[in-house]
Amino acid sequence: MNQTATTQRQNKEYSATNQAPPETTQPWMADGLCRDHAPGMFFPSDGVGVDKARRICGECPVKEQCREYALTYRIEHGVWGGTSERERRRILRDRRLAAT
Repeated sequence: MNQTATTQRQNKEYSATNQAPPETTQPWMADGLCRDHAPGMFFPSDGVGVDKARRICGECPVKEQCREYALTYRIEHGVWGGTSERERRRILRDRRLAAT
C-alpha cells in the first residue's frame, strides 16, 4: 500500500472517533497559502483578524480540503478553509439536521 493510501486509511479511522490523526501533516497542506504566513494569523483574537485570514483562504487552492479536515476532526480554534469556529459549528449542525 502506498503512503497516500495508508494516510487516507488512517485518517478515516481517526475521523470515525473525531480524533486528529497522529500524523497531522496532510499531503494537501503543502499547497496551502497559509504556509507563507505566520501561524498566529489563522488564530486571531478578533473579527478583524478572522477577516484577514479569510482573505488568504479565499484564494487558497486547498480551501475545501482544509475546511473538511477541520470539520472531520472537530478543530475548535482558528480559521480553517476560510471558516471560523462558529461557522464550522453551524456547518456541522446543519449536516446533522440534514442527515435526520
